[in-house]
Amino acid sequence: MKAWEIWTGPLFGPAHPVLLISAQERIDRKQFVVVLKGSTMRPGQPFKTDALQATLDQEDGLNWQTRFDCDLFYTLEKKHITHKRGEVRSTERQRDISRKIIQGLALAGL
Repeated sequence: MKAWEIWTGPLFGPAHPVLLISAQERIDRKQFVVVLKGSTMRPGQPFKTDALQATLDQEDGLNWQTRFDCDLFYTLEKKHITHKRGEVRSTERQRDISRKIIQGLALAGL
């Protein structure tokens, strides 16, 4: 497992896409990792992302456009994360997600 990979994880059901955002050292050494939850958007379902959401797609190895909330974090045990779906390889997309995570962590406006 590596940071920026997209896997299947048990959030609100058994098979949601999750994006690993923990530091690689944590992923390598610890039992629990931090992820962003994805919501797969099927064709014909209109959706619009807000300022703190990112959309990943076929460029990242996914079958469908998938929206990730960058301001809501989940912790999962690695043994429950299965099936690698893809990876955010684009530095531009990684920076966009990182920026949105920082904005989402504004810590009560400080």
